Amino acid sequence: MAIKQKIKFLISASFWGIVIGLIALYYTVRGTRTNLVVDVVSESNVMDVRTPLKDLSILFQGQDIQKENANLRILGVRLVNEGEANILENYFDSKIPWGLRIEGGQLIEARVTGSNSGYLGENLRPRVAEKNEVSFDKVIFDRGKYVTLELLVLHDKNLEPKVKAIGKIAGMDEIPVRNSFRDRDQEGLAGKVFRGPLAVQIARTIAYFLIALCVIVVLGLSIAGIGSAPSWLRKRSRRKQVRYLIKEDSPEREKKRQILVDVFVEEGPIGLARMQAALADPETLASAVTSGRRRVNVRNDVELPIHVRSHIDADGYIEVRTSTPLDPVVAAGLVRLNGTKIEVDPDLKSLLTNLIEQVFVPDDKNNDARELSKGTTSERKE
Repeated sequence: MAIKQKIKFLISASFWGIVIGLIALYYTVRGTRTNLVVDVVSESNVMDVRTPLKDLSILFQGQDIQKENANLRILGVRLVNEGEANILENYFDSKIPWGLRIEGGQLIEARVTGSNSGYLGENLRPRVAEKNEVSFDKVIFDRGKYVTLELLVLHDKNLEPKVKAIGKIAGMDEIPVRNSFRDRDQEGLAGKVFRGPLAVQIARTIAYFLIALCVIVVLGLSIAGIGSAPSWLRKRSRRKQVRYLIKEDSPEREKKRQILVDVFVEEGPIGLARMQAALADPETLASAVTSGRRRVNVRNDVELPIHVRSHIDADGYIEVRTSTPLDPVVAAGLVRLNGTKIEVDPDLKSLLTNLIEQVFVPDDKNNDARELSKGTTSERKE
């Protein structure tokens, strides 16, 4: 019961109201955050000569870069506003230029290759200011907007060129640079699962919880369905079988037969055989018509619930309700108690015998039912 109450609370509007309230409180207390990121998203060599050849010359701006052990590399860089606030022009320090610096290489060319903002694509205007720097105009970076650049870098093959950000933006100690293309290659499973800012983590946690809850429910229903499938198939087969059985001539006898047919569909021939054996047993008959109650000796009543201990009599006995094979026919009035005498409907035994003979199919369980039925018939003859 406690588990059900917890599940109801977790899927209730109150629980989700608390979660949404906590998220709103977090953003209210934290305030808006400025965060412009320089992300190196790709790198590739203009030419990839793995084995130097004696007679091969690669000229660039009049220099043989093959002989000088140099390399031309294209870096894909994306400038993106990942914060919650728009970055305005006056957020940039007017005394310091802002742009990118290449360490370990010479910057040859810088150009815009894409953006999700036409304004940024037209107004960033990258310019190669020195051999290793590119500067940008101070523009407005709206939240979620980005611009992608391609940087052509000439560098020594033994040195790895690195991108550094230059400039100062209000609300940020420094402009971070990350290499996402390398991080993706080296990132483990945990990093992929928990990647992103706190807001993304909260939304992801809620989504994971709901998915897990749905999976548990579906698995539970599937397991329950699989477990009951064999029983359902047997009942389905019995329903088909009874369609072809001979019906009784009178409506009254057919109504009684249908009660026995229902027992056969639910329990099979063994259920009918148990009913036949119970009809021949005076003790079972008496138990069935007296609501199946019997007295049980309770030796240790300390472990019993209070409402159960209150029904124990002075001799240490308690009446318990037990089921019998005759419960369906007792409920239908075919077996009843008239004063102190037990009355069995005169048609019941013949209908039961006929049905057992009709539905008998030679398999292990039905053999048991047949043997049980034969034993009952022999006892009645004796």
